[in-house]
Amino acid sequence: MYSVLLAGLKGEEKLASNHFAQLGHEILTARDVAEAKDKLKSSAVNLVYLQASSEARAVDELEQITGSHAGLPVVLVLTQPAASLVLEAWHRGAADILVAPLSPRSLDASLNHCEKRLVSPVLARFRYLDEAGKECWANITGSRFTIGRSSTNDLVLAQMGVSRNHVEVLSQEGNYRLRDLGSKLGTYLNGVKVEEAQLSNGDRVQLGGLQGTTLFFQKGDLLQSLLGLSDSKSDISLSIHGFKQIGMLLATFRALSSISLLDDLLALVVDTAIQLTGAERGFIMLKETDDILSFRCARNCNKRALDGSSFQTSRRIPFEVFKTGRRMVISDLDLGDVSDDHTATRRLGLRSISCVPLSYLTFKDSGTPGAERMETIGVLYVDSQQIGAGLSRTQLDALETLASEAAMAIYNARLYKDSQEKRRIEEQLGIARELQQALLPQPNKELPHLRACSLNLPCHEVGGDYFDYVDLEEGGFCFAIGDVAGKGISAALLAAVVQGIFSTQTFKDSPLVTIVSNLNRSLTKRGTGNRFVTSFFGIVDREGSCTYVNAGHNPPLLLHRDGTMQELTEGGMVLGLFASAPYQCETVQLAPEDHLVLFTDGVLEARNAAGEEFGEERVRVLLKANAHAATPDLLARLRESVLSFSANTPQHDDITIMVLGYRESLSA
Repeated sequence: MYSVLLAGLKGEEKLASNHFAQLGHEILTARDVAEAKDKLKSSAVNLVYLQASSEARAVDELEQITGSHAGLPVVLVLTQPAASLVLEAWHRGAADILVAPLSPRSLDASLNHCEKRLVSPVLARFRYLDEAGKECWANITGSRFTIGRSSTNDLVLAQMGVSRNHVEVLSQEGNYRLRDLGSKLGTYLNGVKVEEAQLSNGDRVQLGGLQGTTLFFQKGDLLQSLLGLSDSKSDISLSIHGFKQIGMLLATFRALSSISLLDDLLALVVDTAIQLTGAERGFIMLKETDDILSFRCARNCNKRALDGSSFQTSRRIPFEVFKTGRRMVISDLDLGDVSDDHTATRRLGLRSISCVPLSYLTFKDSGTPGAERMETIGVLYVDSQQIGAGLSRTQLDALETLASEAAMAIYNARLYKDSQEKRRIEEQLGIARELQQALLPQPNKELPHLRACSLNLPCHEVGGDYFDYVDLEEGGFCFAIGDVAGKGISAALLAAVVQGIFSTQTFKDSPLVTIVSNLNRSLTKRGTGNRFVTSFFGIVDREGSCTYVNAGHNPPLLLHRDGTMQELTEGGMVLGLFASAPYQCETVQLAPEDHLVLFTDGVLEARNAAGEEFGEERVRVLLKANAHAATPDLLARLRESVLSFSANTPQHDDITIMVLGYRESLSA
């Protein structure tokens, strides 16, 4: 069960509160973000649902919480969000976004989406061997934990005999109950086939018969589970203290390779170091920017986390160990010259300290002799207020070995975290791409007198090109195409802004020049910096009269049926730089079966393997050869020609093409 904070939910608070309470979650409420921050200081909260004081302040208030509580999932509740706001909220770290009014279904979906990020203590786990024979651990989290061959399960086992949805573990108040889900070959607990049974520490669960996949159930923290494995083997005598320490160390090494969460890994290392040395406290300090050490894990001899972000420890010893890469062990700070060197540490009441570097061997280039070097990422530090009994050489070597293995495991855990973050960003960019494509109109449009076909191909997940259509009264048709300077997310956000402003203009009473001027002033006021937009706007009526304004865009080509072409250049400068920039319009007459071809510079700048650009001349040659083609065919042939030309090379820029055909004959 989770502790859920509802902040600023206004009229949605009662629904959300009642729904989560019925599911057994603890509910906290706050009027606004300020009160929410106060409650987060005094209460342990797993998940926040935040509705900002206004849509304009949504991202700012989101960052007020995520900035001071890293890792805490925050679901942002919006009323009428613009696409740009949704994209920015995702980019700034929202765990999920809901649009009011809320419903039980949307609340459940957001909770399921965030559940993997929720932090809750792991009190039980399964130990098993994978298909390669490697020992693995699976933490049992949440109130329901499922096992089977299907990828939808919490633990996926592909071995023979395991059903798609084989078994579930239900947890409540520290008790764990095993229940078979109608598996084909059954579930066995300690050699007895069961449908449902209570689990106890050390139980053996077999899936798919007595010779099937075996899992061992362990309760307690991870180190306790590891020690329990050694203690439970009655046929091996571990009465000798040194052997038990070695067994504990080896068990920890095995576990380090299967733990992906950095906090769990650090806790296991510190707990093991405390037991190896008999210390009272243990810490891991990791290197931050400018070689500053910061506390990342603090534990006591009872395997409990110490509260706080700063602790009363020696500062000199960890720093010296980090800089020199050599261990330091002091059994009694009151003896000899050591007493004078560590006066400030003695005032803290500390008597014995052991500190070893967290280092691993790096290889920069396998082909360069001597390229390997030791990389120190922090220190493992333990201390006590009692005089140390004096660590043996074997214990010291074991502590250094533990630190070395821990350093590599920390490095691997960080790589895993980075890969997960990259995957999360890719998922968010995928959503952003879907949203951007949804903002564009349907690419094909047919009117009695006009046919329009367009395509948009971003070079990244999202792009800075856009196109739009607007139906006007009396058969008029307005169209636009544009290209924001740059590529990627920032260009996509500005393109969405331009498209939004354009769609709000009133075409009935305002001439096209006025609309373009208004759009330019709006962009300039928003302070887009050195970002600008090239655009082309046009209006075609039933009689083929086309009035247009070219705002610094690649000149579209008016393609006549006889293959001749006319560039449309009249207009003004690009949008978004100068609020008072003047614009002019021009009117051209379209004849039946004429085509207007518009494109962004991604078409002209498409490059082949030799670095040669597609260029305007190739566009003209293709259009002249296809002057009699229908609108969809003309678009398809231009697209195919550009992509064939640039095959086997990365797309250099966003590509957008629009083709308008006026009163095409049925034969076309």
